[in-house]
Amino acid sequence: MNNKPKLQESELKLKRLFQSYYINEDLEIPDLLRSREIGFIPFDGSMVRHREFHGRQDLKRFLIDVTPRHLYHSVAYYDFPTKRSMQEKNWKGAELIFDLDADHIEGASKMTYEQILEEVKKHTLRLINRFLIDLMGIPGENIKLFFSGGRGYHVHVQADKIYPLDSNARREISNLVRGEGVTLENLKQVNEGSKQPLKGWFEIADSEVTDLFSGILDGTKSDVLRQIFKKEEILQNYMDSLEKSVRFPSETIKKIDLFSRAGIEKYKIMSERDFRVSDFVAKSKIDSMKCEIDEPVTTDLHRLIRFPGSLHGKTGLAVTKIPINMLEAFDPLNEAIPKTFLEGQDEITLTRPLKIKMGGHEYDLSGNCKVPRYLGIFAVAGRFANYV
Repeated sequence: MNNKPKLQESELKLKRLFQSYYINEDLEIPDLLRSREIGFIPFDGSMVRHREFHGRQDLKRFLIDVTPRHLYHSVAYYDFPTKRSMQEKNWKGAELIFDLDADHIEGASKMTYEQILEEVKKHTLRLINRFLIDLMGIPGENIKLFFSGGRGYHVHVQADKIYPLDSNARREISNLVRGEGVTLENLKQVNEGSKQPLKGWFEIADSEVTDLFSGILDGTKSDVLRQIFKKEEILQNYMDSLEKSVRFPSETIKKIDLFSRAGIEKYKIMSERDFRVSDFVAKSKIDSMKCEIDEPVTTDLHRLIRFPGSLHGKTGLAVTKIPINMLEAFDPLNEAIPKTFLEGQDEITLTRPLKIKMGGHEYDLSGNCKVPRYLGIFAVAGRFANYV
């Protein structure tokens, strides 16, 4: 006896439209597909895991016959992906995954959907260019980038040196990217006594401190100091203190000249007030450069991630592969609309207002209206509307 609740007519129509997409589209096949666990959420139930696909035909048949609302594959490779116990699956390695979306963006609750997408894109660009390529030295060809179909992006790192990393190593990478525990005080302690050139976060933070004091010398940073010292007499008192000379280590030099030099030496003679000023600009720089990612996704060796080309069940947009050099210009509310949904119109009734720019047009919807198919799918999938 089948006790599953029947789908409402509106949901049935949405499912049929998803099915039409899968009939017309051939999804990209991730490498080593048979070694990956497959999971999906149907239109009429909860997550189903521990499945496998044997190839393109097997995938196509499943998509047409079952038509999931959401489709996922494991970031890990297994000997036995259909085993229900993770131990029995025999883990062989995993891609390094970063999930960037609105959940961790400060102020996202007050942003529009379009604003959220733009803000998350900034963090994604930062992650790829500053951290993965520049800081970690990962070649661009080892990085795959996808629009998630929802509110952000997924970044996959595929490299032989990455696959064996355990959760602790991945957490260290996550902490680096998120600037977790990164303060000027901590960085100073870590680098104390080191003869090596400054690297990573400390090089970035120290460069900002050096720029500050160099700017004080040439008169371009007084606005920064006024954010710290609210009263003019206190500010002037601090400026005067910077003109005092110190002995370091065998030369007599003005504090302002010493603080304008790159390197760890200057922190050894800074007063509490000097360090507070330095920490202020360092923290601002760190906050502007760190990336907000979903840490559990990065550290979880058995995580499922959205299947390339599949539809996001809350938007009807496709999980879209993007060349990393095209991310800045990428417009998800235009380029992630499946071609199958660009033709035709549907009548919907709004359950709550929807204002959005999509497919190159601006919409402000309420009540009953006829809309382009892609917009109807977006509205119904996102619970803004029902089909009439």
